[in-house]
Amino acid sequence: MDLSGYRITISNVKDCPCFQREDRFDCSGNAVVVSADTHFCMDFAESLIFGLSNISRSKALAMEFKCMSGNSGCKGQVTYRIEKIDEDQVVSATGPADQNADAVTRLLLSLPMFKSFDQASIDRLLSYFQFEHIYDLGFKSYRKGDVIIQRGQPATHLYIIVAGRVEVVDEDGNTITYLSSGEVFGEMGLISGNPVSATIRVDIPTTVFRLDSKDFNRVLPKFPELHTYFARLLTQRLARSNRERTQDLSSGMSGKLSEMPPDELLQTLNITQKSGVLKFSLADGPATIFFNDGEMVDALYGKLKGTAAVAQIIQNQTGKFNFTPKLPPEAADMKPLGNFMGILMNSLREMDEMNDSMKDEEQDDF
Repeated sequence: MDLSGYRITISNVKDCPCFQREDRFDCSGNAVVVSADTHFCMDFAESLIFGLSNISRSKALAMEFKCMSGNSGCKGQVTYRIEKIDEDQVVSATGPADQNADAVTRLLLSLPMFKSFDQASIDRLLSYFQFEHIYDLGFKSYRKGDVIIQRGQPATHLYIIVAGRVEVVDEDGNTITYLSSGEVFGEMGLISGNPVSATIRVDIPTTVFRLDSKDFNRVLPKFPELHTYFARLLTQRLARSNRERTQDLSSGMSGKLSEMPPDELLQTLNITQKSGVLKFSLADGPATIFFNDGEMVDALYGKLKGTAAVAQIIQNQTGKFNFTPKLPPEAADMKPLGNFMGILMNSLREMDEMNDSMKDEEQDDF
């Protein structure tokens, strides 16, 4: 592993007896060049091996890591950055943002999420971000056992695994599945606005690439390729983790919306191409959605009908539902209300806008 050209910079220090902020060390070959009076504790050395391995493998220009107390008994905490320093290009006309954009482009094009993108699409995607360093886009590394997101918390980021592996853990601590390099998580919470439905815990040292919710919501509507990717991803996820639940649909199913939110329920019926009547008992009264081969053909909720009714039903996170796998004769010849994913995305967007409006009103009242 040739580390020549990489520099290690201490960016933040708390109770560390070894380092001070802005301490720097350069790498040469497979070694870190330090002065004779520099002290590396075992925790920092282990963290540094992990960090250098990750940045070398991903070929990123910069990443940020943390060293925290561990086996050595040290109580200090250190944040440090490893970045590629190319002295031959310091005076080049190409600025740091351009150089980093090239590195990000190469990385994104190698990930499954962006396989359908061409160079022009990636360039357009990156034009929505303003950054001077590659780590501004959210590279972050974790150690084995770290919890990246916790079940029940608000969704704040989309995560793409650059290297490593994580496990998806349910509320009882059971491992549902594993996700590895190139796979994503956290996206459904951003799309639906619901809290995170499962805990993500690091199984082996892992580096992720993060997009925060504002950036994600800004670029998602502008790239149909991402809609297609997430629709396909959802199909795979539900097929893998909800087999028992979808098999039960053949004889009907009932439950609570607090356990299976409306958007997830509708997507399950769509993916499994079910026909029947989905009835809801909600705080404002009953609601009904008719499905034919997985497509929504009609919906009723109070005085609302069609897509307007669907949008209002999705906003309910409490109540009960019951699915009967038998479509009434009068609904058998009805045409779909529209593109299923389009209806769902528009309904979720309306819910987000309403929630934002309510928050603004509460702040004004305060």
